[in-house]
Amino acid sequence: MHGFVAMSCRCPGCYESRIEAATEKSYMRPILKSEKTEAIGDPASDPGLRAILNGTEIPTAYKIGYILNFYREPSFRAIEMEFGLTRPEIVILLALHFRDGITASEFCEFSGHLKAGVSRAVIALERKRLIRRRTDAADNRRQRLFLTKAGRDLYGRYVPGLRAREQAMLSCLSAAERSQFDQLLNKLAAHVPQWSSLSEL
Repeated sequence: MHGFVAMSCRCPGCYESRIEAATEKSYMRPILKSEKTEAIGDPASDPGLRAILNGTEIPTAYKIGYILNFYREPSFRAIEMEFGLTRPEIVILLALHFRDGITASEFCEFSGHLKAGVSRAVIALERKRLIRRRTDAADNRRQRLFLTKAGRDLYGRYVPGLRAREQAMLSCLSAAERSQFDQLLNKLAAHVPQWSSLSEL
C-alpha cells in the first residue's frame, strides 16, 4: 500500500480499543462499559456539566460543539493513528465518495474548510494514490478530483467505525425523534449561507 498504515482487525472490540488508545490522554476519553452504570458525563446526573451546557452565553452552539467533539475527535484520532490520514484528507474522501469529480474549491465552499489546508490534503492524497486529478474539459483552469480504487477501498475500511459511532450517538432518540432531529438539522444546514459570511466577529 502507498502512504498509509495497513489496516488491522475491523471487529467492534478492536475498534473500541483503538478509540480508547487515541483518547486515553484526553478529557474526551470514551466511557467504558463498566462505567456506564455510573452515568459519568451524563448531564442528567451531573449538575456541573448541566450547568456548563446550559449556562454559557452561547448554549446552543456550545452543546452542538460538545456533542460533535465527542463524536469526531476520538474517531478521527483513531483513523489518523491507523491510516496516517489527516483530518482534511478524511473529510475529502468522505465528500468524494458521495460526489466524485468535485473541485477543491467546491469542496471548500460547501465544507467551510480553508483553501490552504485543502490544497495540502489534495496533494497528499494524490501522492498516496488515493485520489487522482483530472483537468476539466470545459475549463482547463479547473481540476476535478476522483477517488482511485485504493481510495475507495480505504474509505470502505474506516467508514464503518464512523457509522457505528454515529448510531451510538443517536441511540437515545426514538425513530420519531430522529426524523424530527434530521428535519431540524436540514433546516439549520440550509440556513448556513444566510449567516456564515457575517462580519460581526
